[in-house]
Amino acid sequence: MNGQVIQWIVLGLCIAFVLLRLPDAIRGRGRGIFTALVLLVIAVGLSLPQIYLPCDRFLGGINIANLIIRLSLYAVFVLLGLRIAAAFRSPRTRWLIVGPIGVTVLAVIVLATVVLFAMSDLPESSTGLFAYGGQETVRLYAEAGRLYPGYVAACLVLPALKDLADPAGRPAHRSASALLAVGFGAVVVFAVVSLVPGTRLGVWEIGLPFGAIVLVTSGLTIIWASRRRTELSPRTNQLA
Repeated sequence: MNGQVIQWIVLGLCIAFVLLRLPDAIRGRGRGIFTALVLLVIAVGLSLPQIYLPCDRFLGGINIANLIIRLSLYAVFVLLGLRIAAAFRSPRTRWLIVGPIGVTVLAVIVLATVVLFAMSDLPESSTGLFAYGGQETVRLYAEAGRLYPGYVAACLVLPALKDLADPAGRPAHRSASALLAVGFGAVVVFAVVSLVPGTRLGVWEIGLPFGAIVLVTSGLTIIWASRRRTELSPRTNQLA
């Protein structure tokens, strides 16, 4: 399947998940996850040239839109990390994300991202900065952009696996935990493999990150749907 077709399908799914969550968000429920999904729609949409090029030209034609993608994804992982850590009742995971270590990791990566972007010569709009792949600063900028999602995903894999292994968990929640574990695992694999010099992922350059988006958003939606079905139950999962 063509890479852009996959991207359009994932964008459509993300928009659908946002629309499903919209009524609850208007009522003040689940706004953290809703905000994360909206930012994810922005990031996925800007990965497509049909959306990226006109948006970036509007912003000055110097690839500011690509920087928006990176910063949006960092925010997505902070929001998802906090909500999922709370849902899995994992204070250690929360500490790793927003404690001293997590905040330091985020600050260093954001600073590196902005500095490397500013140091790069990006005079014309280029989706994914493919036209500037020969620049060392662009290569480092791309690697920095994968580090923070990889870090947060690594923090969340184990809690998701523990929830999956809980025999007392409801089937819907265990299924969602499985999707989350595999999705975050894919993010970690993508981040690690991308750092290996000379590695060419081929079709997995699109398959891993966009597949991870589908898995994670599907897991979140399963839990949301389960909560809607059992809204009167006292055991409402915080992910919803």
